[in-house]
Amino acid sequence: MLSALIVGALTAWYLGMRAGIIAAAVTFGALILGTFVPGVKLAVYALILAWSAALYFLGAKLSKQTSSPGLGTLFGGFTGAAGHASAWFKRQLAKTK
Repeated sequence: MLSALIVGALTAWYLGMRAGIIAAAVTFGALILGTFVPGVKLAVYALILAWSAALYFLGAKLSKQTSSPGLGTLFGGFTGAAGHASAWFKRQLAKTK
């Protein structure tokens, strides 16, 4: 379950505390699911590794574009960060064309 803490801390560092808490909870749930469902554990670990690598390599660019969210709803900050991430991704795709 150390993976959930690491993913949560890394996400909180780049995308904010609320997103970090949500990422840690989702990671924890996925790890529990991987423990009991055969054949899912490898996919869970691959997704955790992919998310952590994406945050590590793209997090600085994402954190420049996201403003620090104020007090709001729990999911408001996460959807705002997801919106910023998808807008950034679309701009990167437009640059490559």
